[in-house]
Amino acid sequence: MNEHSHGKKVSDIGHHRHHHHHTHGADENILVAFFLNLFFVFVEIAGAFFTNSFAILSDAVHDFGDCIAIGFAYVMERFSNKAPDEKYTYGYRRYSLVSAVVTSFILVVGSVFVIGGSVGRIIQPKEVHGLGMVIIAVLGVVINGAAVIKTRSGTGMNEKAISLHLLEDVLGWLAVLVGSVLIFFFKWYFIDGVLSVLIAVVLIVESAKTIKDIFAVFLEKTPEGIDVKSLKKELEEIEGVENTHHIHVWSLDGEKNMATMHLKTQGCINLEDCEKVKKQAEEISRKYGIHHLTVQIDFCGEACQGECQL
Repeated sequence: MNEHSHGKKVSDIGHHRHHHHHTHGADENILVAFFLNLFFVFVEIAGAFFTNSFAILSDAVHDFGDCIAIGFAYVMERFSNKAPDEKYTYGYRRYSLVSAVVTSFILVVGSVFVIGGSVGRIIQPKEVHGLGMVIIAVLGVVINGAAVIKTRSGTGMNEKAISLHLLEDVLGWLAVLVGSVLIFFFKWYFIDGVLSVLIAVVLIVESAKTIKDIFAVFLEKTPEGIDVKSLKKELEEIEGVENTHHIHVWSLDGEKNMATMHLKTQGCINLEDCEKVKKQAEEISRKYGIHHLTVQIDFCGEACQGECQL
């Protein structure tokens, strides 16, 4: 085994270990968020009967739906950590994106229902126990805020979708807190509905952005921040390379970027020079955030197979 091959294998193993550690952390974060959310569902049900607040009872139902979405996300995140096999040669990472899509759609649907219910509360405000709502709202901000903090640092789309889900709850409870204070002092019962509509609209917009990013991955769009023209230019500055074609860059799961390319040599180079070209191509690609690269060297006199202008 030559030095270059050995270095490449060590690099790949190191990257794999780091990725596995990250996804394992995502599992734990999502599980913690699930139990925090489930615990607060029971707190909300008790609080709804104490305050006679239909809004809090509705949020309890909404949070129970969140628990289902988060539980599904946890199962899919665990499943996505399976190692590559003959059926899924790239592994199962994109299964986590399926969960992120489902979670985001649930968030959109939930927000639409919140808007519908909020409009009714604006038109026909209902009297509620303001002080009790303040207490429940503070608990809501604290418990859901802890869950957001636990998942907020995640880089995976599944974890981001869950974090957005939980952020909706925090913003919702902040709205309830502000509204309950105004209700307690001024009896402005319509405030809760107005704030709920505004927050729901913001969450729909954010969810739409998340869904757009996920579909960009599924459609194998070039990842954000990677300039293919600039990459091609640097590759063609490698000594011995005449031109670069068939450059394809995509992301497996929104985190791990991959690429394939053809490098045509200027003359008939030997295997040692070929290894140098490949090594430089790998170094350049890593600067662009590409950590899994497949290079085909087209030697002099070789005909490139396929559409070489791609």
